[in-house]
Amino acid sequence: MNNYINFTIQLEKPNCEQYADAPDDSLGELSHFELGLKLFCFECDRPVSIEIGEEKLKVFLDPDICMLLEDELPKKISELSQGKPIKIEFVESVCLTLELQPLTNDKISCNFKEFGYLSPNQFTLKSRNQHFELNKTQVITELKGFVEQLMEMALNGGYITREEKQEFLMPLGEIAPASAIC
Repeated sequence: MNNYINFTIQLEKPNCEQYADAPDDSLGELSHFELGLKLFCFECDRPVSIEIGEEKLKVFLDPDICMLLEDELPKKISELSQGKPIKIEFVESVCLTLELQPLTNDKISCNFKEFGYLSPNQFTLKSRNQHFELNKTQVITELKGFVEQLMEMALNGGYITREEKQEFLMPLGEIAPASAIC
């Protein structure tokens, strides 16, 4: 039996409040997909819960997950499945970096680095660094499923086209089936 720490990422109930203006592309610099992704994350904003063992954090679809998607999250997931280290950074709602380093065919080292200020009124820096061992198959399955769920929601909402979705998710097709990852 293994003693890996559990890893989950999931959408929560929709957030009814919007804290910023809707994204626009008045200069025409964004592709249809890029603008569609931004609009999807903004208009369908909701909290996203991430659990790593006992650590629980909340980020938001807009801007946190949107920034990860813009940073080619499917490509990073594919790289992780190939044994390459990746960083997942949340710098808007929380100041957190997850450094994921595959150690073996079934184990990932996760450095959980939190940084920032103690409070808006205190300019004292806080810093916390924790280390976890995660099951590689579970992490890749969770991340892949999460990204696929988001793209299906964006497609169903008319924010992106089927072709855009397929192209964006193409790196995930390079990931071996879960049984072959171990």
